[in-house]
Amino acid sequence: MKTYNALFALLLAAAPCAAKTQDIVLLPEGTVDARTSATSGWVSVKDGVRVRPGAEIRTGKDSKAAVLLPDGTRFQLGNDTQFAVEDTTKKKAGFKLAFGKLKASVAGYFSSRFEVRTPAAVCAVRGTEFDLEVGKDGNTEMNVAEGLVEVNDSKGKMAVVSSEERIKVGMDGMSKPESVPLKDNRAGLAARPMAVRQETARERTRTMLEELRNRELKANEAQLGKDSIDAFGKRVRLEEYLLRPSDSEFKLLFLSRRAEADRLDWGHLIERFNTAIPDDISQVGEIINGMYLSRTAPTNWMKYFEVYLTNTVDSIKETIDFTAPVQIDFRGYTGSGSADYRYYPGSIDYRQILSGPGVALAAGVGTLTNTGLSSLASDERVQFRQIQDYNVTTANEFTFTQKVVNASGVLADMYQVTLNPASAASVSGGGTATLYDPAIDPEALTPAYSNFPSGPGLADYYVRSLYADNSTVSSRKLLVSNEGEILGIGGNADSTTFLKEGSYNLEMVIDSSLFQGRNIDVLFAPEILSQKKAATTTADSLTVN
Repeated sequence: MKTYNALFALLLAAAPCAAKTQDIVLLPEGTVDARTSATSGWVSVKDGVRVRPGAEIRTGKDSKAAVLLPDGTRFQLGNDTQFAVEDTTKKKAGFKLAFGKLKASVAGYFSSRFEVRTPAAVCAVRGTEFDLEVGKDGNTEMNVAEGLVEVNDSKGKMAVVSSEERIKVGMDGMSKPESVPLKDNRAGLAARPMAVRQETARERTRTMLEELRNRELKANEAQLGKDSIDAFGKRVRLEEYLLRPSDSEFKLLFLSRRAEADRLDWGHLIERFNTAIPDDISQVGEIINGMYLSRTAPTNWMKYFEVYLTNTVDSIKETIDFTAPVQIDFRGYTGSGSADYRYYPGSIDYRQILSGPGVALAAGVGTLTNTGLSSLASDERVQFRQIQDYNVTTANEFTFTQKVVNASGVLADMYQVTLNPASAASVSGGGTATLYDPAIDPEALTPAYSNFPSGPGLADYYVRSLYADNSTVSSRKLLVSNEGEILGIGGNADSTTFLKEGSYNLEMVIDSSLFQGRNIDVLFAPEILSQKKAATTTADSLTVN
């Protein structure tokens, strides 16, 4: 049976460095005053000076000033503006705009809780470029050029404002975010086709950030943050959050921020079960194991699994739908002389979905043929689907069907086999193939389907698939220490290598010809979970005791 190296199998498989204390620089232009604290006197500033937390700055008519932070962040203050530097520790960077205009270009925000306060709002920055305008009455207007900013008002409401959006916040509350009209000179990148096509990705990132904002409202969660080096020598800030949307599911969010490259990659892992799961997530592995080959009917089982990875523009999503375990005679595997009944999921339906601006230009985008889905976004395409069922397609047998995109970019049947688990002959013969189309088989089309970029003895495994429409999808997985060293192993890496638990980070680099030269590069730190096992095992590769 053909097999594919799914992301989910690899996902189941130190304290931050101290920040250096450096100076904040004020560069005046025109009439600019500063003071060391709210209680000290104002002093006229004519040339560049160093300021410290607690300092306040004000600009006069027809004047402006720049405030430069050591991480590369820059604030441009407009005329008639009062601004304060409140806190710049490694855990929090806080600023206040009492009134006036501010334009910010944020560089190192991800390592801190970066906030700008106004009389009406608190703006938690998760973006790169935005501007604020505050009236003497405290009313605030924000426009975001790039990235996302979380805004909270005095009434306890929260909104995430995305690129090319604006929001107004008064002393009595906030409006909803709205798009900046293209005729507005603040629209910036909104007129670029690339920015327009990024809307779907921004919405997904917006949802993720809103979940993070509300994480303290959810029970039984955990979070992890640390600084690491990836396998390519880049410094990465990792943040992970374990959420409990309901008592029968959990969601793990993991974010990788590379400040030097001004890059954010993130992903999530979702596991949803038939009934409530324990508060201790480490016990979930026992529930998953109980779905396979148990002699008694499981009281709980996984219904849905999803892993999603994105660079905020392109994304790959893999989903698995499970039906309830059913009683199956496995005597063909166990060699029993009589029926040997075990429980096993009635069906397992796995899909791989790509999205992004490049995907939107490809053939077959949004096509639902053979996907089993009710809808797809305008920039989404199902690249691959594998279905395993028992006693549905073929009576009393497993049926395995694999579908891949054909030359038209549409899912088509590539391979199908039936197997009787109660027949030793059927099991030993690998079942009976009912169809096979080598013209669309990625393993037949792809030279050097897999290799080991770092050579033998290291946990570094690369897989690439070429499809009939000439699209490609590749994944590279590495186990990397916090210092950027690849884990040493015996022999060559394979998919089971990455199920290792411990302090090594799993780095996943996903690429596709449809990503227009970009890739997705996410690190996942397994220590947030004390136990995580593979979610599926296909019936032709079982180990039965």
